[in-house]
Amino acid sequence: MHATGRADFALLTDENHRLDIVAYDDDHSGRFNRRYRLSEYTNDDVPHLIILLDSLPFDAFEQRYHEGRLAWFDPPAKVIPPFPSMTELIYTRLLRAPPLPGMIDQYYDPQSKRVQNNVLRRAIEHYREPWERRLHYGMSEMESGLSYIDPRPWFGAEMARAKKAFDDSPDRVTVVYIGSASSMMSRYGRAGMDEIIEGVERLCLRLLYDRQGAVKISLLADHGHNLVESKNISLADPLKRAGYHVAGHIDGNRDVVLEINGLVTYAAIRTWEPESVARVLAAQPQIELAMYMDGERVIVRDGRGAAAIECRQHKVRYVPIDADVLNYASVVESLRSSGKADADGFISDDDWFAVTLDHQFPDAPRRIWDAFHGTVVHPPELMITMRDGYCAGLPEYEKFIHMASTHGGLNQTNSATFVMTMTGRVKGPMKSKQVLSVLEPEFEPVVHGDK
Repeated sequence: MHATGRADFALLTDENHRLDIVAYDDDHSGRFNRRYRLSEYTNDDVPHLIILLDSLPFDAFEQRYHEGRLAWFDPPAKVIPPFPSMTELIYTRLLRAPPLPGMIDQYYDPQSKRVQNNVLRRAIEHYREPWERRLHYGMSEMESGLSYIDPRPWFGAEMARAKKAFDDSPDRVTVVYIGSASSMMSRYGRAGMDEIIEGVERLCLRLLYDRQGAVKISLLADHGHNLVESKNISLADPLKRAGYHVAGHIDGNRDVVLEINGLVTYAAIRTWEPESVARVLAAQPQIELAMYMDGERVIVRDGRGAAAIECRQHKVRYVPIDADVLNYASVVESLRSSGKADADGFISDDDWFAVTLDHQFPDAPRRIWDAFHGTVVHPPELMITMRDGYCAGLPEYEKFIHMASTHGGLNQTNSATFVMTMTGRVKGPMKSKQVLSVLEPEFEPVVHGDK
């Protein structure tokens, strides 16, 4: 622990073969002088550090845990985020912050008929979004952008900053966000994930050493990552060929505004003709899904056809129109045959979540419905997801990074992530909005600063 070349600290297994004992060899005699059991510290009597990571997929992370990494934690549980699988939206929900105005920082405001650019506001004016004000530490927007150019130094710096924030925190519960985990994943893929786990492991060991084990730590991430190299595609080209005018504002039926920013598998289009635009884009081989409102229904479309999602009395129904777009036929039949669907086919959130947890599109009906109903103040008329291997973002970003992995979409690998803890409180899979109340039932995030 002190770079002396001598072993002075160990984590030992208890009688149940679980890593539970921190032991110290203070005099370098080769024998342990002090031992402390992690399990003897109660949750309410020691500080709790909650580390919010960015962009770690559940399956790959769970595999590393079973290989022995971070073994003093309880096993990771799967977490399904809201859709789109984007950091700001997810941590807004998890930290109980007010909804953001748009799905991304560069969003179209239909009231002012202008594209609002909160990227510049966050980078130049140091504006912090409401969810960021609930953190004890989080890197600035400018630093986040720079981290994609050379992630490793930034990640190392963030490990040190997170430790300092925890050491300096006056609160029993401290929440830190490691944004450079996203740039590590995006630039290096699986290798980046392994470096993230190694870095977090070192941080945790340092904290256990410094505090004689008198600490609880929880780790979680916002969404998954597809671990696939991605080619950036143009959404403007097929729209132009179909006779649409790609513009910065909408004055007529043929005008469309693209809401795109990062090189991710989600994008949006502002339009007065969402069905027609959806048909154009869904016909492109790189597009996975196109979603838009049609009266009181949300339509989900792919190259084969469309299905509808409807909501009644807090229950949701999925109905194919001319195609089973989400491949949910067996799911719906299972819920019907087990009596979990009402007479009209509406199904509770808990039942949808349980049955689709490991599906290609986990918890899709509720996540899609909510994307158009309350996730942000100004939801776009049309939302698009790309097949893995493709993304849709600003071309100038490609000058700085080649995406070894990305995220944003509705499918399992883009969506599913994890939570793991030393508190013993996590008992199974959950939605992002449930995580904080499970980790800390009485905790309410404190707002730091006024902007």
